[in-house]
Amino acid sequence: MTDLNRPVQEDELHAYADDRLDPARRAEVERHLRSNPALQRRIDGWRQQAEALRGALAFRLQEPVPASLNLGRLLEQRITGRQWRLFATRWRVAAAMVLMLGVGAAAGWTVRGTQRMGEVTRLGMEAAAAHTVFGADPAHPIELGPDHEAELVAWIGRELHRPVQVPDLRAQGYRLMGGRVLSTIIGPAAMLVYDDAQGGRITVFLQPMRSDVAPMQPVRSGAANGYAWIDAHMGYGVISDGDAPVHGLADRVRQAMIPEH
Repeated sequence: MTDLNRPVQEDELHAYADDRLDPARRAEVERHLRSNPALQRRIDGWRQQAEALRGALAFRLQEPVPASLNLGRLLEQRITGRQWRLFATRWRVAAAMVLMLGVGAAAGWTVRGTQRMGEVTRLGMEAAAAHTVFGADPAHPIELGPDHEAELVAWIGRELHRPVQVPDLRAQGYRLMGGRVLSTIIGPAAMLVYDDAQGGRITVFLQPMRSDVAPMQPVRSGAANGYAWIDAHMGYGVISDGDAPVHGLADRVRQAMIPEH
């Protein structure tokens, strides 16, 4: 029997976002979300990101399974010693393929580096989700504010395992609010949040990448829009809400972040 009085757990929020909760518990979670708008925005961000990733990697559903992953062929082989290890490895890869396509976790393909543009697409969706969940939060968008910029830079650099700098966007009308470190499906990331005199906000997203370089491409996920690119194995995203112009800001960030060679 479902205990409707127990606190809502993190795994139940994920199940709710995926429409996998039983009706009774779903009603209880919805009641909890009505009293917690920030948490509701977080779940909306999950759903938007999952939908965008499904769309970006939908073409994978049309591709045939590689011959090397044909389970019938693998089972015909003698599953002993080295062949068993080969079978186990290939089985895990095949199972991962099914899981990734079944739940829309398209980032798994980009982790394997199958397509450079796919990697930028995933980067952009991560950046858009971070902006939706944290950057647009009216109460707690950041962990460390501008008075702790040195501490923030050290924290981000330590978690991303490389030095970072904070772009100065005052000439573009944006001041630094602060930032935080994040966790994503492929590892640590970070975000910097800026606002303007009218209260508008943008997010600068940072994450180490496998690819060396990839050109800037537009990002659109729900109300969030912006641009993402990769330079010197570092991924960048500049995200705003609605139709606010972002290209000029993205260019400014890219210029500020060009690594010294």
